[in-house]
Amino acid sequence: MSAGIRTAKHRPARDSGTIGVVLDTYRVILAHPGAKAFASAGLLSRLPIAMFNISLILMVQIQYHSYEIAGRAAAIGVLAWALQTVPTARLTDRVGQRRAMVPLTVCFVVGASLSIWIAMSTGPEWALWLAVALSSLSGPLGSLTRARWSHLLESDKDIHTAFALEGALDEVLFIGGPALATILATLVWAPLGVIVCVVGMGTGITILLAQRGTEPPPRKDTDGGSLGLRLPAAVVAVTFIAVGLGLMFGAFDISVVGFADEQGHKTWAGVLIGIISAGSLVGGLFYGSRHWTTPLWKRTILGTAALAVGFAAMSLSPNLPALALIGFVAGATIAPNLTNCDTVVQRVVGRNQITEGMAWLRIGVGIGVAIGAWMAGYLIETSGARTGLYMAAGGAVLTLLIALATSRLLQTGTYREEPNAEVDAPAPFRHEADDFVEQPPTGPNL
Repeated sequence: MSAGIRTAKHRPARDSGTIGVVLDTYRVILAHPGAKAFASAGLLSRLPIAMFNISLILMVQIQYHSYEIAGRAAAIGVLAWALQTVPTARLTDRVGQRRAMVPLTVCFVVGASLSIWIAMSTGPEWALWLAVALSSLSGPLGSLTRARWSHLLESDKDIHTAFALEGALDEVLFIGGPALATILATLVWAPLGVIVCVVGMGTGITILLAQRGTEPPPRKDTDGGSLGLRLPAAVVAVTFIAVGLGLMFGAFDISVVGFADEQGHKTWAGVLIGIISAGSLVGGLFYGSRHWTTPLWKRTILGTAALAVGFAAMSLSPNLPALALIGFVAGATIAPNLTNCDTVVQRVVGRNQITEGMAWLRIGVGIGVAIGAWMAGYLIETSGARTGLYMAAGGAVLTLLIALATSRLLQTGTYREEPNAEVDAPAPFRHEADDFVEQPPTGPNL
């Protein structure tokens, strides 16, 4: 594959080297008024995306002494999160981020607090399910700053770079978040990771919503403007791909905890997940800083193939150091695959439907994570952590098979001649439904 160069007016000096080119690319978009402020606040508000799931699994497993119960609780939470994604995304589009996110943040804080109280008192599992489900009504956290970038920037390539930056910032959380959650839960206090998530989200959302100057205006065309169930075939295809990715993610997180526990080093589980996220960060930065000329549908198939090989190799790891080494390499394939899925949506839906279109991918991931976490928890409890790692690898292979089966839909819906790399693409407000807008990644964990 060959990579293009950014437009002439944004091109870094040739002698700055590869790292200088990448860093300069991101400096350009951060120079816009208000960009640094909402990007940093949005990063803090997304702390639960990186920490809440693993914090919940650890808290419940420690209190109930059961990976199966922990897997079920995580599955219920993610399933509820998936079901709320489209309605809360539509609500955010129509009434604005401030009016939508205040009550949703309250739901998260109350639900997470109840989850802590019930788990610490080893209350009934059904009550824990209800509390976790309530905490999952957190709104489209991953889309808030991305929507602000789309509102602020005018060049497709700048938007591509901004979304790549968002993915990279997510990975910073995914590298440190799971390790921090594991240390807090295993060495300090079981619910402390959940508490940090609550404080982080509440603080970040408060700061973000106070910045009215970069908030996108509410969408006025409520009649006929939503996708509803009229999804383009390519969006349906990547939604099923997202199910496979979610199956892999859901099984992997809890399996890593179980595998580290079996090896006598449970505290290292979060570090392992962080190492894999570090690989995803490297892959996402490299992938997002370039303009690829290979057709998107081919990149999707190649990306899922690399993912399947990487996670299959990881499932055969004999010990924690091997898992970490292979995991870093395999992790480099995660962010590019998520980038490709989001890019399909960005290409085939209208600009005023982006948040809703991305929400369908989150539904697919959420359903997959729910199934993966539930089944992996049972497998770990009955057959050992290795079977959970096998299941994660199976999810990666399933993702490849779905990509192959839907390749024609992806090709028909997204293929077009790439725009000239030396000319800025049209401004976002001039885009039609099939215009090219590249979207870099969201994070690998929920």
